[in-house]
Amino acid sequence: MASVKIEGLQALMQGIEKEAAKSQKVKDIVKKHGAGLSDKTQTAMLKQYTGHYEGKKFVKPTGATRRSAIVQISDGGLTATVAPSTKYFPYLEYGTRFMKARPTLKPAFMREAPLFKKDIEKLIKNDS
Repeated sequence: MASVKIEGLQALMQGIEKEAAKSQKVKDIVKKHGAGLSDKTQTAMLKQYTGHYEGKKFVKPTGATRRSAIVQISDGGLTATVAPSTKYFPYLEYGTRFMKARPTLKPAFMREAPLFKKDIEKLIKNDS
């Protein structure tokens, strides 16, 4: 009768544990920068959305768009989404022919993306 002997099981288990730890670090980075994007977007909204005139009457902002700009984590922690859910958000972000754009999400993304990239690159360099 033939027998099978498996060698290197210890090294395999160590490799699996190392990859699991790296995966958790990536998830932590995604969570951190998703929250950062949400915070930066909401801060920009406070500055940009100061109210508007409807005819001669000034209308104060309700804050609905800012409250809807929260981070949602998906794909097992590997995707962070910040997408304000008010129907009129695209008009605020990109403008219309009747009003100028008041971008908040893109500028926040442009500030947060390099920080995210730097943290991922640092993780890759440290684990190599």
